[in-house]
Amino acid sequence: MANSTDKPEPIRFRFAQSLEAPQFIERAAQYAKDPRKYLEEKLGRNVLEERKHLLHIPDKVDKDIYGAGEHKANFEKHIAKLFGKESGLFFITGVQAQLAALKTHCERVGRNRAAWHVTSHLETAEAGSYKHLYGLERVLLGEKDENPSLEAIEKALSLPEDQRPAVVLLEIPNRTLGSKTYTWDQLVAISAACKKAGVIFHCDGARMWEIEPYYQKTAGKTFADVAGLFDSIYVSFYKGLRGAAGAMLMGESSLIEDAKVWQKRVGGTVITLMYEIIDDERGFNENIGTFARKWKKMDDLQRGVLEATEKFRTKDGERIISFVADPATCCQVHNVFSGYTIEELTAARDKVEEKLNVRLFERLRAKESVELMTKAERERMLETNGNNVVATEDDRKHTIEWMLAEETLEVETKVFVDAFAAFAKELVTAGAAGKQ
Repeated sequence: MANSTDKPEPIRFRFAQSLEAPQFIERAAQYAKDPRKYLEEKLGRNVLEERKHLLHIPDKVDKDIYGAGEHKANFEKHIAKLFGKESGLFFITGVQAQLAALKTHCERVGRNRAAWHVTSHLETAEAGSYKHLYGLERVLLGEKDENPSLEAIEKALSLPEDQRPAVVLLEIPNRTLGSKTYTWDQLVAISAACKKAGVIFHCDGARMWEIEPYYQKTAGKTFADVAGLFDSIYVSFYKGLRGAAGAMLMGESSLIEDAKVWQKRVGGTVITLMYEIIDDERGFNENIGTFARKWKKMDDLQRGVLEATEKFRTKDGERIISFVADPATCCQVHNVFSGYTIEELTAARDKVEEKLNVRLFERLRAKESVELMTKAERERMLETNGNNVVATEDDRKHTIEWMLAEETLEVETKVFVDAFAAFAKELVTAGAAGKQ
C-alpha cells in the first residue's frame, strides 16, 4: 500500500494503452461473450444508439479456420461497405495487405513497378520486402518534407510505358509528415490524373479513421467518398482503433480474390485469426465516431501551446516549440523542439515533471535525421542511445509524436498548456544561466 508521501503517477500524453497482457486478453474475452452488453457498459446506451449505423455488433462470434468463418466474413463485409468497396480481406499485418494489393495490381497490368513517397513505410520500415519478396521496382515521389504534388505525380505518370508505375500509392494522411494530407480537391485531381494515364490509384489508409473528420469538416465527405477516389485501400486496426493487430485490404471482389493468393504465399493464411478479429472489431466499435472530438482536443492543445510559448525563441528567432502539421489535420501531430540538445530538453522535461507532475515526452528523435532513416537504422541508434534517436552531437532540432488517446481527452487542456509553457521557460532560463 502506498504511503501518503508517495508521489502520484505523473500525467502523460499517452501514445499507447497502458495495459498488461492479461488485461488485453480479458477485454477481448469479455467482448466475445456478449458484444452488445460489453459495448453498452463501455459506451452507454445513448452513445450506442447514436453510433449504431457505424457499428458491427455480431449475432455470433465464431472461430475462423484458415480464413474461413462467418464472423470474420461479416466483419470484412461491414468494413468494406463502410468504405464503399465490394469486398474486404483481413490480414495479420498491414505490410502483407499493402504489398498483396500492389503486387496484384502490377501483375494485372503487366508492369512490376509502383510509385510512392520517399518516406513511405514500404521505403523505410519493411527491409525492402517489395523488392526481395515481391519482385517489385519502385518510383520515388516528392521530397521528404511535403506530400508529393500533383505535378510530381504527373511527371511519374508521363514516363515511358516501360518505366511508368502500374500503381501510385498515397498515404492519407502522411504519418511521417505529422499527418499532413491533401485537400479534397487535390485528391480529386490526382485521382483523375491516374485514371487518365491508366494507372491504378491505391490508398495507404493506415490512419484513415483519424483523418476522416477533416474531410467531413472541409468537404462534407465520408469514408466511402474518400475511398471512392482510389481503386483500393488498406486500413489498420491497431493504431487509432486500438485493436490487437491486423489490417484490411478493400477493393473490387476480383482484386480481393487475387490478393488471397499472395496472402497465402507469404504465410499470412494462419490457422486462425480469431483473437485479432474479435479484438479489432471491439476496438472499431469502441472508437469509431470518436475522432472528431479527438481532433478538436488536439487543435485546442496546439493553439494553446503555441499561444503560451510564442515569446520563447531561439537565438535565430525560431520558435522553440512548434508543430507539424500546423494547424493539426487530425488527432496526431509532430511536436518540434528547436535550438536545444537532447540533454537540455530532457533536463527541462524532468524539472517540469518535478514541479507540475506532468511528463511531456518519453522519446526524442532528431528531426532531420530520422525521416529518411530505415527502421533498422533507427533501432540500432536506440540500442546505442537509450530512448533517444541521435543524429549528431550538435543537432538542435528534435521531435516527438503526439497521438491523442481516449485517456488524454479527460485531462484539461490547460494542464498540458501550462506544462509546455513551463518547459519552454526552463529551457530559456537554463540556457541563460549557462552563458553566465
